[in-house]
Amino acid sequence: MKVAFWSNIRGRSCVTSNLACISVLSILGSHRADHRTIVFENHQNIINLGSALFSQNSKTAVSEKGSYYVESGLSRVLHSLEQGKELPEQSLFHFAEDYLGKQLFYLPALSVENADVLEYRLERECVPAMNYLEKHSDLVMVDTSSAPLISSRKILQQADLVVVNLTQNSSMLDHFFNNYSVIREKAFYLMGDYDRDSKLTKKEIMDRYGISGDSIATIPHNIHFSDAVSEGNLIPFLLQNYHCGENNPDYAFISGAREAANLFCSRLRQCSRAEQ
Repeated sequence: MKVAFWSNIRGRSCVTSNLACISVLSILGSHRADHRTIVFENHQNIINLGSALFSQNSKTAVSEKGSYYVESGLSRVLHSLEQGKELPEQSLFHFAEDYLGKQLFYLPALSVENADVLEYRLERECVPAMNYLEKHSDLVMVDTSSAPLISSRKILQQADLVVVNLTQNSSMLDHFFNNYSVIREKAFYLMGDYDRDSKLTKKEIMDRYGISGDSIATIPHNIHFSDAVSEGNLIPFLLQNYHCGENNPDYAFISGAREAANLFCSRLRQCSRAEQ
């Protein structure tokens, strides 16, 4: 299954932190020890999936590898496909960063390439790359740039499900629902940094834009979650609080985020059944 996390606006929709959170919680909520999720992004940014999931300076070891290779991650996968061949499965996972008992794998877009070169390579190979990664995993999740990149358009077309990351802003909501009818056909909606005191509540947005309850979820605003993302401690934070009780100050956040992950997984199962 291939999933694109995307927003129609830049920088305000929490796409990266939402994807990182959902990818981890989906695995923690699964009863399968052999599950594999592969995540990557089609753009470069200081704040990326790698910087959220782990930090080289973190006291808590969450990654089972300590260094990158000369050419690894997404670059190594693209190089192989450009040569007309596929990496063996063992090599693929050797070139990835792995977490959570080798259930979550991250393919970084290394900064040795500039953004234009990365986009040129992805324009040509993003579809073969997604198909290749899907063969060796249960789920491929892509942090997709909102910029008008050709690779973003191709990834959105190729994805079985598009997680549209919304904000509680009327103008931005209207912009999406008035201009992206094609994406709406396979959309699951997610609001990160959700403020329950806003006038634009989940229910208001559902009623205004005709969204069913099983197609929209929220990840509540929580400063401890935000700090964990910025410090590269997302996985330890979620592991520590996953089973927290009601007296824990992060209980409301964890409950809301776990509900979002459950709704996301339920939607994935619907997509899978529809394909069969």
